[in-house]
Amino acid sequence: MVRPHGNDLVDRIVGQYRSRDLWEDIDDSSTVTLNKNLLFDFVNIAQGVYSPLRGFMTQNDFLKVVNDLTLESGLVWPLPVVLDIDAELANNIEPGDRIGIRRPDGTPLGVMDTDSIYRYDEANTCENLFGTTDGEHPGVRTIQNKDPFFVGGPIKAFSEAIPRNGNHDITPKEARVLFNKRGFDTVVGFQTRNVPHRAHEYLQKSALEHIDGLLIQPKIGEKKAGDYTNNAIIQGYESLIDNYYPTQSVVLSIFKSRMMYAGPREALFDSIVRKNYGCTHFIVGRDHAGVGNYYGDFAAQELFSALGNIGIEPLYYHYAFYCTKCDGIVSEKICPHDNDHHMNPSGTKLRGMLSEGERPPSQLMRPEVTETVLNLEKIFVQK
Repeated sequence: MVRPHGNDLVDRIVGQYRSRDLWEDIDDSSTVTLNKNLLFDFVNIAQGVYSPLRGFMTQNDFLKVVNDLTLESGLVWPLPVVLDIDAELANNIEPGDRIGIRRPDGTPLGVMDTDSIYRYDEANTCENLFGTTDGEHPGVRTIQNKDPFFVGGPIKAFSEAIPRNGNHDITPKEARVLFNKRGFDTVVGFQTRNVPHRAHEYLQKSALEHIDGLLIQPKIGEKKAGDYTNNAIIQGYESLIDNYYPTQSVVLSIFKSRMMYAGPREALFDSIVRKNYGCTHFIVGRDHAGVGNYYGDFAAQELFSALGNIGIEPLYYHYAFYCTKCDGIVSEKICPHDNDHHMNPSGTKLRGMLSEGERPPSQLMRPEVTETVLNLEKIFVQK
């Protein structure tokens, strides 16, 4: 099976008795209460999803990632994983201090040994990560809304305080055991933030023709208004898999992380996460993790090609659509017919139809998926 990024799967989880000992020494004035997004990051570090990270990034790693797409060690890493703190806490701690970490509800979650406390250049960070400092970009707004200091260092997570989110919440260690049990020598990962349409199905099944297993892993975290809700994505995929997939070849899991809308950098990040889960291949489609017109349609594929081998093989696909003359979902590479015969699975158009209670054509979305989604109380993220 493919090695994790950096060769070793990180495990920063300690048991109940060790947790009590660690928390007894924590000063209440030196604790950080995480929001939901930072909780996801903390747990992902602890469970090895972000291997080789052992904690939130120090200044040296942060600067290397932002400017060079690598950690200080030289290992490819495209997005910062940071813990922001206010000036008051930054003034109360120094390198070498141990600080307490709490869940959003105040429950003790773990500790962090402080290596560095630092400020950051907001404009430079946004320009390098997103190619823009435009406040309309949701990733830029995320950076702009952070507190003025970052604190970095290795963490320890308390096993009894780590939340689990249903049957689809599996760790990289559990995924690797499952893949091995099913006899998968090769696994292709698919990242999504959308309810599945027929073009998604085409990409996934095309890959599955040559690869043993398929990991479908929606990103479950904060999204912008108008995106699909987590329930819509998960239940849509449950319906699609139950009705149209060889279930023993497919694993539906969740990746708990906010969308950064960082385009090619986020595509690279998503592939590294799936490598840690045990995937040997990763599907890179059109405008991966894009938003608006900030990135080219195939900017992610260009970045993968420029970086070369990162230990997981990217699979590139052309734009897929339904062709009335071919009578099926095809791609630009294999369909000879002009646009008059094409039905394009426009995400904007499909979301518009579903928001009005309309059923998209069965050529673009499976009827079972449509019915599942339309029966939900909430399909889209609200402002």
